[in-house]
Amino acid sequence: MASAISSILGEEHVDEPLVTTGGEDFHFYGLKVPNLKTTMLGLGCGLEPGLHHPQMTFDRSAIFTGVEILTAAVLKSFEA
Repeated sequence: MASAISSILGEEHVDEPLVTTGGEDFHFYGLKVPNLKTTMLGLGCGLEPGLHHPQMTFDRSAIFTGVEILTAAVLKSFEA
């Protein structure tokens, strides 16, 4: 994922991986199938006032950047 992010946004926008016990349902896929590689992508889209808040707003144009990053990640997975 880091190489996909850096290819789209530049290396300065890649953060160190954050390992967490997770809170989203998606997290449990990796627990149930240990050899399955999983990741979450944080876009930094100006989310206010907070995730899952009823008045949550964010910069919707960040979705297009996320699509570019995920596309690059998929294409890079075929290079291996």
